[in-house]
Amino acid sequence: MPRSTVPAVLVLLVASLAGCQPSGNATANTQRPVHCTVVADGPKKTDSGENIVGRARFRCASPGAQPLTLTIRIEQRVGDSDRWRTVATNAVTLRGKQTVAAELKYNSRQATLSCRTGSFRTVVDWSRSSRGGKDGDNLVSGSVKDPCKKLFTS
Repeated sequence: MPRSTVPAVLVLLVASLAGCQPSGNATANTQRPVHCTVVADGPKKTDSGENIVGRARFRCASPGAQPLTLTIRIEQRVGDSDRWRTVATNAVTLRGKQTVAAELKYNSRQATLSCRTGSFRTVVDWSRSSRGGKDGDNLVSGSVKDPCKKLFTS
């Protein structure tokens, strides 16, 4: 292919792909349950430094889930054991457009706890219903020791 046609072919290829949405049988596409992605972020100190937040990030394909339920818990390790206890909870139910995020973005909800010492983790139980299909999971973040502790002291 001559050099002068390569840029033209690339421009045509990009233009033909811009704004494309998956095609196919429209009836089949509207009957499949929407896909949702949920992520549990480890607990961290808020900007004010007074609280710990455990955040769940989520996004569903358009037109969204009917409903998406999230139960976000911050758990604290009991002593040196493998046991954890819930110290903060936030449960939310979202529907339709509330569950849809912009491309490559996430929506989020969080549980909040006042600062204290110890090891913490975020646990997210989620479920979604869409077009007769159900999905869900239990997600557990990694643990974080003393998230409010200052890294450097002067």
